[in-house]
Amino acid sequence: MPILAPPETTAEELLALAVARPFQAPYLPQVIDWICRSAEAECEHAGPGLRAGVAKEVVRRLDAYAASTGPGRSELASRLADARHAQAVVRAEHYRALAVGHAGPARGQRPPLTGADLRRLAVTAGKAHVLHGEQDTVVILGGPVGSMVFHPISAHETQQLTQSLREGTSTARQLAGDVQRMLARHVRMAGGNEPADSGVAVGAHGPEVSVSWHAPAGLPESGQRPSPWEEGGVRSLCEALLIHYGYKPAAAQDGALTISTIEIV
Repeated sequence: MPILAPPETTAEELLALAVARPFQAPYLPQVIDWICRSAEAECEHAGPGLRAGVAKEVVRRLDAYAASTGPGRSELASRLADARHAQAVVRAEHYRALAVGHAGPARGQRPPLTGADLRRLAVTAGKAHVLHGEQDTVVILGGPVGSMVFHPISAHETQQLTQSLREGTSTARQLAGDVQRMLARHVRMAGGNEPADSGVAVGAHGPEVSVSWHAPAGLPESGQRPSPWEEGGVRSLCEALLIHYGYKPAAAQDGALTISTIEIV
């Protein structure tokens, strides 16, 4: 079973989440700083009991300001609501991420994410884009790669996933070497003779191997859609070679070919 975080999340974290990213109103950081300083100064002279609750006092004053007629109150209120929603929705210690609804094939396994990191992501996305699903799953809607689903996992599952990713990275490095040697017999490879040479590049990224075209800046073929790779047929040739040698390449969003070590038997 996933390990759940304490039900009472701290005021310190709420403050950290609320100010983790810039505000549109340029004066809000100064307002928040003034509120924090005044609360700290008053609590310091009020004895150890109140000093221990300075963060709660700061939050109370921020709430009061957000409910006032002060400038920037709406943005502050929205940010505090985002932070509270993140704390309420993200309750486990560790999560496993899965991308859904994006164009192109899904990437390989992702490293486990701590609850604290996921709460920061949730605040960045905003309350309206963060949903609480069944069995404490968290869904963050939208984004450049589609929506993300985060499943709570146990400490043991976290260790297993981390170990699997380490092993997958090692396997990917070995696979990248095999693919590099195979393709070098048929196509021009990047950096074969000179570091500035353009050509096919093979790299290991986590549990995946990528095959793409590398063209140093300044060459006529450099850019987002280099002619030799797409229009010149090099990608199609690489894809055919990979399939011929038993691999299962997939097309990534950036035009590269990827091979997942998870699919290698």
